[in-house]
Amino acid sequence: MILIGLSAGPSDLDQRAIIDALLKSNREELAYTIIWNIRLPRVAVSFLTGASLGLAGVLIQLSSRSTFGDPNLFGIGGGGSIFLAAITAGIVTTGQFAGFAGCVASSLVVALLLAKLIASKDLSPVKLTIMGIAVGALTVSVSTSVISHGEVFPTQVMGLIGGSFTGSNWETFRYLLPTVVICFGISAIMSRKFQPIMLGDTLSRSLGVDPIRTRYLAMSMVGILTGASVYSGGLIGFVGLVSPHITRRILSNNPLHLLIGSSMVGAVMTLGSDQLSRLLFAPAELPVGMVTTILGAPMMIYLALKIK
Repeated sequence: MILIGLSAGPSDLDQRAIIDALLKSNREELAYTIIWNIRLPRVAVSFLTGASLGLAGVLIQLSSRSTFGDPNLFGIGGGGSIFLAAITAGIVTTGQFAGFAGCVASSLVVALLLAKLIASKDLSPVKLTIMGIAVGALTVSVSTSVISHGEVFPTQVMGLIGGSFTGSNWETFRYLLPTVVICFGISAIMSRKFQPIMLGDTLSRSLGVDPIRTRYLAMSMVGILTGASVYSGGLIGFVGLVSPHITRRILSNNPLHLLIGSSMVGAVMTLGSDQLSRLLFAPAELPVGMVTTILGAPMMIYLALKIK
């Protein structure tokens, strides 16, 4: 997928041209500009965005015991989308880092509210999913309304609601990389606490694990990861839902295996979906979220049919 991302496009490059552009620093060459300024940032950003969505999805599923856990399906990404819509519409004027931080903070608020509801109402996985879908629909509606008040190009609207990596750059990559690495490191350290939580709050307390505190920490990381992914690629659905289930069939149900595998599956799935979206009807591009939905929606139907 990385090779396709670097070689395929309006200006096809062979392997020799790609290697020369990667190893040589002649910035005047066209191949260097195409690789380093356009294609490589897009590959890197889409890969990390997918990793963040996969990691966020498995954190939701482990902490809430919901098989339908997905950061955007649960409306967590909607918080970031509202803030990003305000920036796109010109209502809020910020620099790039402030925009990134605003998306993260907005998604974090929604994630913590969901964690509060889980802790206080003891919601079942099905009720939590229904509530999450409702919150997600509401936030998308608010985002669309905010955009409608600004003079925004249709491609910008599609990039936010449907997902797009056309604006990827190295600045976004520099924000994403430490975010994903730090959240993954914290998740790996606390991975042993997820196994008791999956057995129920009462049993987890008897085993010395505080389920509420662990859930708040996990959902905080979900909010941070989801806000970062919304800033870098818009609303991309079903990656967080599908990645943990694929990982369970490839590796195991061990929480640490799920964290590692879901991050990688999400990264590959998003990177592959981005390549399909930009090459399938080139030069026109499809929304990345449409491709991931085509892959993820059948999985959700299958899971719904399996629930007893």
